[in-house]
Order: sequence, then structure tokens, then C-alpha cells
Amino acid sequence: MLPVYINHIATIHADTASGESLYLSANEPDYKSIITNAALRRRMSRIIKMGVACGLECISTLPSEKVHAIITATGLGCLADTEKFLNTIIENEEQLLNPTPFIQSTFNTIGAQIALLRQIHAYNMTYVHRGLSFESALLDGMMRIWEGDENVLVGAIDEITPNSHTIQQRLGLLRGIQAGEGAQFFLLGREATESTLAELAGISTFIHANSTQEVAEKVHCFLQSNRLTAGQIDWFVTGKNGNSKEDTLYTDLENDLFPTATCSIFKNECGEYPTASSFALWKVAKTFEENLNPGRTVLIYNHYHSINHSLILIRKRQ
Repeated sequence: MLPVYINHIATIHADTASGESLYLSANEPDYKSIITNAALRRRMSRIIKMGVACGLECISTLPSEKVHAIITATGLGCLADTEKFLNTIIENEEQLLNPTPFIQSTFNTIGAQIALLRQIHAYNMTYVHRGLSFESALLDGMMRIWEGDENVLVGAIDEITPNSHTIQQRLGLLRGIQAGEGAQFFLLGREATESTLAELAGISTFIHANSTQEVAEKVHCFLQSNRLTAGQIDWFVTGKNGNSKEDTLYTDLENDLFPTATCSIFKNECGEYPTASSFALWKVAKTFEENLNPGRTVLIYNHYHSINHSLILIRKRQ
């Protein structure tokens, strides 16, 4: 398979983890300089502004005709607009409804807005695959490169609202976990450039692997398919989120498979959300950019509530 390069990155995420806040809110930029149309900006909800601004920033130096695909991912979509529309249904007794919140609540809104603003007439896809949404989009982006596209924009966006946070707490999904939100975008390229940060070497997803042995077997198979052994992984990045039951799997893998690798976490910075693995990829690429990496070959392992599991292999550009 042809190599796939990460040539540019962009992010909107929380700056620091605060133990006092219920969840980690993204530190949003001044959107006026990125989304210049004031009327359009006012109609956008928070998540749409986050995603559109982040995506536009990622392709800011690239002509529109050079972007051959826009692929976005989200686990829960536009929650605020969905809540607004549902509340309006109740308040207006299903009559005289404003369609704007419904239109803006659809999952593909962010990818569509980026295409409209930059006049990009190309492949446009959105993935909503729960905890594997970003990985699905990333795999699609890699396949587009293998099929001949030169530049592909891949991004992931999720937001948290007070209502959704309360619901997740009542369902018992946030025991010991701090929820979060964020937007990360990556410009994938077929050719390496001066700005290339890393090579995206491989990706694998699986579900319903509950024991350390089952996951370890998946990891071994994935590394073997990429002609690697566990001892060749320099940096092992895991999705530990503070829940002792869920984190046991990560700790076991660190001790059993990667005792000599540098191990680190990322959800202490961005919080837990369905597409949080996109922040892990951004963190690795950013570390490479700043030449602070503890090694050349990196493996990211994340699972979302022990249901959706993913492995992402990254190499630093030589």
C-alpha cells in the first residue's frame, strides 16, 4: 500500500483539565477572522463553528481545487441544535416549527459548510459510527489516497451540552470520567512535503473484545500485518479516562506488551467523547512537529466504553 502522509493539522480543544468543572469545554478562537460572513456565522451553532473553523484552518494554504475529498466524523452530532428543535416541538405543540435547527442538526452539516465556503466540488462524506467514527473517516481518507487523490481533508467533531452531560451521568457512563469535546482536522496527502509531520502507517478497528488476552491478540495481529513487533513500538499512547475498570485494560497492555515503550495518555487534556482518538493523533503529530517525540514509531490504542476499540500506527517522517 502507498504511504499516507499527514501534511497539516488543526485543532480546537480545551487548554487544561480543571478538576472543578463538570466537563472540559473547548477553548474556541475568534471566529470572525475565519468565518468572515457575519450572517452565516450567526446561524451556526457552536459545534458547526468549531468544525468549520478548524477545517478551514487546516486547508487554509491549499487551493480549493487541490482538495479532492472532505471526510468528517462525529459520534453524537449537533446536540445543541437537536435539543433546540425538540424543545421547539414541545413548546409549539408541533406547529409553526422553525426548520433551521433541524437542518443545522444533521450530521453532514459541517462537511457541507466547508465545501460551500471554499467552493470544493469533491467527494464529501460524514461518518457517525459511535466510538469508531473518526477511525472510519480516517480509513476512508487513506483509501481515497490509495485510489489516486492527492489531498484529503479528514476531521472529527463532537460537543458536550449540559443536558447531554446530565443524561450520560444518569446512564452511568461518566463514573470517574471527565467528559470533553473538541474538533481536530488533518490534511492527508499522497506526497510528502516540507510541512509533512508524520506517516499514517495503519489503522484497525474491532468490537466486543473484553479481556486483555483478546485485545493483545488483536494488537499482535495488527503489528504483524505492518511487519512490526511489540518491542519496536517506541511510544504507546492510550485512552485512559479515569474509570478504574476501563483503564485496567490499558495498564495490562502497557505492562505485558510494551514494558520498554514510553507510555502516555491524552484524555486528561481533552476529556472523554466518541471521537477523542482524533485528539490523540493530533497530539502525536504536534509532538513530531515540535521535535519532542520520545520515539519514531507510535501506536495509539483507544476504546470507547470497552465496546469500540481502535489501533492507529504512526511513524515520524524520516
